[in-house]
Amino acid sequence: MVGGSGVLGRAMVPHLASHQVVATTRSSERISVIEELGARGVLCDIYAPGALDRVAVDAGPEIVVNLLTDLAGGVGPANSRIRREGGPVVIAAARAAGARRLVVESVAWGIPGPGGEAVAALEAGTLTSGLDPVVIRFGRLWGPGTWNAAPPEPPAVHVVEAGRRAAELALTAPSGTYVVA
Repeated sequence: MVGGSGVLGRAMVPHLASHQVVATTRSSERISVIEELGARGVLCDIYAPGALDRVAVDAGPEIVVNLLTDLAGGVGPANSRIRREGGPVVIAAARAAGARRLVVESVAWGIPGPGGEAVAALEAGTLTSGLDPVVIRFGRLWGPGTWNAAPPEPPAVHVVEAGRRAAELALTAPSGTYVVA
């Protein structure tokens, strides 16, 4: 799981307790958070050439889950960059590791401009990756650890429900695009 220390990763990992999960984070302080949830935490900078390939090959996953976001500074260029540049890195790492399936977090509402273009590129790359693709378009997350204490404007989904559905779809859904809202 790439981006396993983010809000959706933290919500998803507990639902994968019967599976061996390796989850990446770019923050050494968050490794313990991942491990407390029952996964093996690994420090990885998605932008460091070859870093994710090494992690993926070492882990040998059947399924690679891309939950990468960069929302620390709000919605904007950093989040678009991680979708545009990080998506292909995750695909390459999944292939290098011999994974069979690629699951990717997306959004269930329209985003204008460069942000929307980055989402479209992420989804298109996933669906044409040659792997068994599952794109999950989530509604706006709400609940603990999110930006929203109460349900925001639709489409919306509570983060706990989003984590449960993400795990279920990652493991059992046929290839395709799904909306969780």
